[in-house]
Amino acid sequence: MKNKKTIFLVGADTGGHVVPVFALAKDLALDEKYRVVVIGVGSTIEKRFYRKLSAVEYRTIVAGKFQFKSAWRNFIAVLKSGIGFFQSIGLIVKYHPKVIFLKGNYATVPVAYAARIFGIPIFAHESDAIIGKSNKLIAGFARKLFVSYPAEVFSHPGKNLEYSGAILRSEYQIKTFGPKNQAKKMPTVLILGGSQGAHAINEIIFSTLKELVSGYEIIHQTGVVDYKRSVEKKRELSKEIAGNYQPSAFIEDDFQAISKADLIISRASSSIFEFAAFRKAIILIPYPYASLDHQLANAKYFADRDAAIVLNEKDLSPTILYSAIAKILSSEKRKKELGQKLGKSVKLNGERIIRDELVKFLER
Repeated sequence: MKNKKTIFLVGADTGGHVVPVFALAKDLALDEKYRVVVIGVGSTIEKRFYRKLSAVEYRTIVAGKFQFKSAWRNFIAVLKSGIGFFQSIGLIVKYHPKVIFLKGNYATVPVAYAARIFGIPIFAHESDAIIGKSNKLIAGFARKLFVSYPAEVFSHPGKNLEYSGAILRSEYQIKTFGPKNQAKKMPTVLILGGSQGAHAINEIIFSTLKELVSGYEIIHQTGVVDYKRSVEKKRELSKEIAGNYQPSAFIEDDFQAISKADLIISRASSSIFEFAAFRKAIILIPYPYASLDHQLANAKYFADRDAAIVLNEKDLSPTILYSAIAKILSSEKRKKELGQKLGKSVKLNGERIIRDELVKFLER
């Protein structure tokens, strides 16, 4: 261990931050010259992914998420981030990392400022079409801020901003596009609300479930909160169509589910890039309360390129959603066109670009 060069990879709390760090960690750990340490806050999805990496060390810190409407919560967040800052200093003193990569969210800030004290080079990545609050704080002293969208999308791109594209796991890498769909008796619709589900989308699906499963196979990631309800809704279906509904609190094999789908309904999160790797037709329903309206900005990017159908949650109804699904799946030409435009609208090899940049600093 003494001769190994250490890199910190920070990705915490949710799938959009954890999964890209998991991809980088898995790749970097293949080289025995490097000691890879991933840092998070101890969330369930962190444990689900990071514990798969036997050659990687997983450490946690405390960090606070700021809520602009709550002075008390902001005070608690300051205290937590202060603790996280000193924990980060402790980890740096213990491991002596040569370089640190941050998948920007609130948990990266304490590590970033601790690294700045020690003069350790840091790199960050932004998944969304709007630079988030944490990355805005970090960008001023980061060597590079990699972004998933072209630089011209951002209103005030800094000199250190570089368009790398998204960080995808190896199975999603460009030119693979996953296995081909097998012959099926009916089209498959995959519904994803993020790693924790999306209650508003779930309610719409439940309201039109009988109509949907009469013509389509529905794979539905509900999240933990709505999973029990989804099981109850399945019991209400007749035996002839109940088998067409496959609810799950969390889909472990998302690669297989995305590969199988003819159409995907999703929030406008970083998962879009995984769909792009498969060139799938998608319907995006941006989360209207996302920080800085970043999901609306993400959705607009793809809508402007005719690479996705976008529905606003406030206008959504069972009839509108069902009609949008039927319109796409009734036209093979339109379905294929949407998928092809999605695949061509973004870079999909960001993991390799960022890994190579990090390795340069490890080898200095």
